[in-house]
Amino acid sequence: MSDVSSNYFVAAATIAAKLDYATKVAQRLSLTASNARALTLRAGQSAAGFRPLTDAIHRLSDITVSSSKKINAIAAVLSRLAVEKYRADSALNYFDTIYLQAKKSQHIGSLDDAYAQTQVKQQGLMVKYQKKIKQLTQELEAVEGELRSAVVLKVLCQIEASQAGLAYQDALNNVAENVESIAETIKEQIVFSRQQVAILQ
Repeated sequence: MSDVSSNYFVAAATIAAKLDYATKVAQRLSLTASNARALTLRAGQSAAGFRPLTDAIHRLSDITVSSSKKINAIAAVLSRLAVEKYRADSALNYFDTIYLQAKKSQHIGSLDDAYAQTQVKQQGLMVKYQKKIKQLTQELEAVEGELRSAVVLKVLCQIEASQAGLAYQDALNNVAENVESIAETIKEQIVFSRQQVAILQ
């Protein structure tokens, strides 16, 4: 297997691993939202403004988990396409070698149909591959865009925490810090994955 093909597999596998980790981290965000909801129920009217924010935290978690799974699936398809394209490339190289070495052979033309079919297959694989790369890039950009809302969410959580009773302020502020910390961790995985996409192109 060529170094280029090997890099494709490594990059696709790395993206899958990073996004699998991001999924697990996003599930912690969902737990944070559930804990915040329980806190706001206990705090009663003093933390009423915090309740809609717990829904926003849950939504961010759900989107991140869903996107991570989708991106993992795309990375798996890319890995398979890279294998198939490598095989088609190798076959074409083999044909080219034979055409060069046996160009005066009386039966060399018998390879023409097989060569043409392999070329068509290779071109089809390239089109599919580029389409998946584009899809992967769009998904990564979308989830990164969603994570930007975590900064605003943290500030809103802190504002609402300051309105709550003293008994609950620290716990609600902790929720705000958790949202930012978890979102930042997920974002790091997304940014790294986007860098890996450059290897796949």
